[in-house]
Amino acid sequence: MDNETMKSELRKKGYSMAMIASALHCSPGNVQQVVSRANHSHRVATAIALVLELPVEEAFPDVPAYKDVKHFTNSRQERIDALEQRLAG
Repeated sequence: MDNETMKSELRKKGYSMAMIASALHCSPGNVQQVVSRANHSHRVATAIALVLELPVEEAFPDVPAYKDVKHFTNSRQERIDALEQRLAG
C-alpha cells in the first residue's frame, strides 16, 4: 500500500498519524517517516497495520524489514544476558 493510500485508509477509519504517534508516545514525524518509507520501525508499522486491520506484511509489502520478523520467546534482557555470557566464555 503506497503512502497516500495508507493515509487515506487511516482517515476513513477515523485515525490520523498524529493519533498513532500519541498512542505510541513518539513523534508524528516518526510515524510519517514510516508511512513514507523514509525510516523503518516495526513498532510503528505494527500499529499502523493494526488500525488498517491488515498484517504488517500486507500494509507494507515493499519493506523487506517487516517480512519474516522473528518473535522471540525470551525477553530482550535475557538475550543480552545470554550474549554477555557467550562473549565472556
